Amino acid sequence: MHCAGGAGPAVHRTILCLDVEGYGRRTNGDQLAVRAGLYRALRRALDESGVPAASCYCEDRGDGAMILIRPDVPKELVAGRFPARLAALLERHNGGAPPDARIRVRVAVHAGEIHHDDHGVAGTAINTAFRLLAADPLRDALRTSPGVLALITSGWFFEEVVRQNPACRAAAFRPAQVAVKELRERAWMRPPDTWPQEDTAHALRLLALHPGAEISVPAAAALMDVPDAEARLLLGDLGVVERAEGRYGVPDPGPGSGLAPQERSAALRRLLGWYLGTADNARRLLCPDRITAPPLPDEPRRALRFATADEARHWCETERLNLVAAARAAAAEGHHDIAWRLPLALWAFFFLRGPRTDWSEALRSGLASARLLGDELGIAYVLGGLGYASQNRWRFEESAELFTTACEVFSRLGDVRGEAWALHGLGYACRRLQRYREAVAHHRRSVLLAAAVGDRRNTGRALTALGYAYAGLADFGSSLDHFEQAHGIALEADGRTLGWTLHGLGYAHHGLRRLHTAIVHYEKALDVFREFGDRSGQGETLYNLGRAHMQMSRPDAARDCWLRALAIFEDLQTPHTAGVLARLRSLDPRS
Repeated sequence: MHCAGGAGPAVHRTILCLDVEGYGRRTNGDQLAVRAGLYRALRRALDESGVPAASCYCEDRGDGAMILIRPDVPKELVAGRFPARLAALLERHNGGAPPDARIRVRVAVHAGEIHHDDHGVAGTAINTAFRLLAADPLRDALRTSPGVLALITSGWFFEEVVRQNPACRAAAFRPAQVAVKELRERAWMRPPDTWPQEDTAHALRLLALHPGAEISVPAAAALMDVPDAEARLLLGDLGVVERAEGRYGVPDPGPGSGLAPQERSAALRRLLGWYLGTADNARRLLCPDRITAPPLPDEPRRALRFATADEARHWCETERLNLVAAARAAAAEGHHDIAWRLPLALWAFFFLRGPRTDWSEALRSGLASARLLGDELGIAYVLGGLGYASQNRWRFEESAELFTTACEVFSRLGDVRGEAWALHGLGYACRRLQRYREAVAHHRRSVLLAAAVGDRRNTGRALTALGYAYAGLADFGSSLDHFEQAHGIALEADGRTLGWTLHGLGYAHHGLRRLHTAIVHYEKALDVFREFGDRSGQGETLYNLGRAHMQMSRPDAARDCWLRALAIFEDLQTPHTAGVLARLRSLDPRS
C-alpha cells in the first residue's frame, strides 16, 4: 500500500456525525434500504435547513456518516433546524417502511480544527465528535425512547452555539457525562422525545404570532424562517386547518407567546418585512409611477415577485385584511421603520381599488411611528400619503396643509423626487379648491424637478396635472397642449398613466366643445383604466363621459355611464357619490 504524506493546513469545520441504531443486525438488503433512506433524508434535511451541499464534505461510515461543514454556514443551523428536520423526515420514512428498514439515529455535533490529507481527514476535534457519538448516555436515550433521533453536542458547542441561539432551544438539552476512551467531558444531550412535541409546539407558537386570522404558505415560511416547501409540510404535519388552497387558519396563541423576546421579535420582523417586500413588488407593477420609500437596511428575504399586474392585484385582494393587520402590528410591536413604509407600499392597491378607510388608518399609524423614530424622511413620505388620503375624503384644505409641510421637509432634506411628488399632490388640492393659479405654479415646479432628475415618467404625470390646472382656468388651448405633451411621454415611457392623458385630452376637447372627439378619448381612457384595474379612473371617466353624452342629448347613454360610475364610487367609499346621484336625479326630477 502506498502511503503519501503531506497533510494540509488546519481548517475550521463544524463536525456532524451520525450512526444508525442496530445497523449490523440487519440483512444486506435491509442495510441498503436503510442507507438509501438515510442519505435521502440527510440530503433533504441539510438542504431545507439552509446548509448548502457545496459547503459540505461527506464521508460514508457504513452504518452512518461524517459531514464537515465550512465555517461560512452558521453553526446554529446544525444544532437547531437540521436535527428537527431530519427527525421529521425519518419519521415520515419509517411510516412507510417495513420494520427492518426503519431508521433511528444518534447524532453528535462538535466544531474544531481538522486536516485533510491523502487518505481523508483527521484531527482531535473529529475524534471528540466520534467519542460523543459512542457515549452510553446517548445510546441509552435512544434505546429507551420511541423517538428517532438523539442529539449530543460537546460542552464547547453547547455554550458557544446552542445557548446563544434561541432557535436551538437550549432548554430542551440536559447535561450528560461522557467517558469514552480518552475523552472525559460534560456534554449536552437532547433526548429523542423532545423533537416532535417540542418542535410542533414551537412551530405553533410561531404561527400564532401572525396578526391576521389566515396565513399563506409563503408568509408561514417567512415567519418560521424555512423554505416554502418545508413550510407546506410543517403546516400539514401540525394539523392546521387548510381553509382554502394554500391558506391556513392561524392557531390560537393561548396564554403568553412561549417564545424568548429576541426570537419573537425576529420572527415577527421576518413576517412583516416579507409583507412589506411583497407589497412593494406589487406596487412596482400596479403603480410604477409612484415613488416609494427607501428600502429597509435588512432587506426582506423571499418576498414574492409577480409576472403580471393581475397576479399582483390578486395577491393584494387576497391579503387585504392581513396587510392592514400587519401595518397595525408593526406599529404596536415597535417595528416602526416597517410601520411607516408598509402603507406607502400599499398605495397602489388601496388607491386604485379601496376601501380607502383601511389605508388612512395605516397611514396615521405610520406617521406616529415615523415621528417616534425621528425619521424626517419617513415623516415627509407619510405626510404625502395622508395628503392623498385626505383628498379621497374631499378634505382639500387639510390635504394642502399636509402636502405643504411634506414639500418643506423634502426640500430641506434635498430630496428632489420627493418634493416633486409632494408638489403634484399639492397642485391637485389647489385645483379642487379652485386655486388654479397656485396649482399651475406647483405643477410647473413639479415638471421642472422631475425633468431635472431625468424622471421621464413623472415628468409626464406632472404635465398631465398641469393640463388639468389650465383647464380649471378655462384655458383649454394651453390645457390641450400640455395633455398632448404628456400623451407623447405616456406612449413611450408609461402605459399606466396613458389612461389619465387620454382622459385629459377628452376633457380639453370637451372644454373646447368638440364633443365627438372628447367621447372618443374618454372611451379610449376607459379601456386603459379597465386594463390596469384603475377603478378610480374608470369612475371619473364614466362621470365625464356621461356629461358629454348629456350635452349631445343622449340621456339614456348618460344614465348608463352615471349608474356605472355610482357603483364604483360607492364601492370605493368616495364623496364623488353625491355628485353622481345629483346627475341621476336631474334626469328624473320626480325621483
